[in-house]
Amino acid sequence: MHVRRHSRGLAQSITLFVILLGWCLLTLPFGGREPLVDPAIVPTPQSVLASLVLLVAQHGLGNDLIRTLTRLLAALAAAIGLGVPLGLLFGVERGVYAYFEGLIHALRSVPGAALFPLFMLIIGIGETSIVALATYNSLMVIIIHTVSGTLVANDRRLQQARSLGLGRWSIAREVLFWEALPHVMSGIRVASGYTLALIIAVEMFIGNSQEGLGRKIYDYQAAYRTPEVYATIALTGMVGIGLNFALTLAERRLLRWVPNSRMEA
Repeated sequence: MHVRRHSRGLAQSITLFVILLGWCLLTLPFGGREPLVDPAIVPTPQSVLASLVLLVAQHGLGNDLIRTLTRLLAALAAAIGLGVPLGLLFGVERGVYAYFEGLIHALRSVPGAALFPLFMLIIGIGETSIVALATYNSLMVIIIHTVSGTLVANDRRLQQARSLGLGRWSIAREVLFWEALPHVMSGIRVASGYTLALIIAVEMFIGNSQEGLGRKIYDYQAAYRTPEVYATIALTGMVGIGLNFALTLAERRLLRWVPNSRMEA
C-alpha cells in the first residue's frame, strides 16, 4: 500500500514538473529568441506567482477566498444534509422512489446555471440564491449515489436486521447507511466538483456578488490583467485540490472497514 502511494505521489510530481517545464518553455525567452506565446495571453510562471502573493498580501484576495469557501461549504453541507436522508428514504421506500426516479434523473441533467433566472425569481438575488443554485446539482448527485448504495446493500445483513425486529428507519440508520456509505462518499466527491464550478460561475456573473474568486476572475479579465487572472484561477484550483484531499482523508477514515477499498490501494 505504501509503495503504491509513493509511486502515485512520484507520478503526480513528475506530471507537475512536466507541466511547469512546458509552461516555462512557452513563455520564457531562450537563446535570444522571443517567447513562443505572447505574455498577454499566457504570462510567465514567475509573474503569476508574484501576482498571487501580491493579491493575497495587499489586495484582499484572501477575503474573496474566504467568501468562496463559505459559499462552497454551505452549499455542500446543504446538499449532503438533504441528499443523504432523502436517498435513504428512497432506499427504504422503493415504491416511492419508482415514482420520482425519472424526475430526479431529469433534474440532474439540467445544468444549474440554466436555472439561475428561475432561482432569482423564486429566491431573489443574494447569498441565498448563490448557495441554493450551487446546491441544486450536488443534491441530485448525492441522492442518486445514496440510492444506488442502498440498492446493492447486503441482503443477508438486511435479513438479520429484520429478524432482530428492527423497524424500517432503524434499518436505514443502522444498516443501509453504512452499506451505502462508499457510494455516498463517491457522490460527495463528484458533488464537490459541481459545487465549486457553480459557485465560481455564479460569482462571475451575478450582479451583486462583489466578493469571491469568480468575481475577481471576471474583473481582472475585463481589465486585461492577465497575470492576476491566472493567479486567481490557480488559487481556485488549489481550493479544489484541498477539498479533494480533505474528502480523501475522510474517506480513508470512514471506509477503513471496507475490504480492498480503493482508499487502501
